[in-house]
Amino acid sequence: MNRQVGYIIYAHLILAVTAVFLLFIKNISVPIVKQKNEILYTTVNHRLNSSLTENAKKGKFLFMSKCASCHNLFKDATGPSIIGFEERGPWTDRRNVYAWIHNPSAFMKNDLYTQKLKSNYGVMMTGFPDLSSEEIDAICDYINQVEPIRYGIPIAGK
Repeated sequence: MNRQVGYIIYAHLILAVTAVFLLFIKNISVPIVKQKNEILYTTVNHRLNSSLTENAKKGKFLFMSKCASCHNLFKDATGPSIIGFEERGPWTDRRNVYAWIHNPSAFMKNDLYTQKLKSNYGVMMTGFPDLSSEEIDAICDYINQVEPIRYGIPIAGK
């Protein structure tokens, strides 16, 4: 009987240590490049602005179903991080975003920036010709309304 009590105590200790470890991991800071020379450190968590539009809510669903398997919001994954994408490369013009998402290989033939992306990541983005311009706009709205947080406090300037 004493041995069983010891196992139960040991199991509870393991659960407690695991819970503390998971809470610690949740709050580990990761670097986020906001602009070329400005790096923010934030947790891997994020939250949405309280004024999230209906279009951005639709965009979140589309992002999670179409984009999240390769793109992380705040860090590089299979593809580059998405936050601030409209400030990089040809994405300042939304028409280029539509063309890229609909047919990446055709767009890349004439664009050095996307050729370098393929070289850096070693993969080509999957095209989504089924997405309408309105749906792409919704995804962009979602990305633009996500704000990084640090320990539950929004990072200044976001």
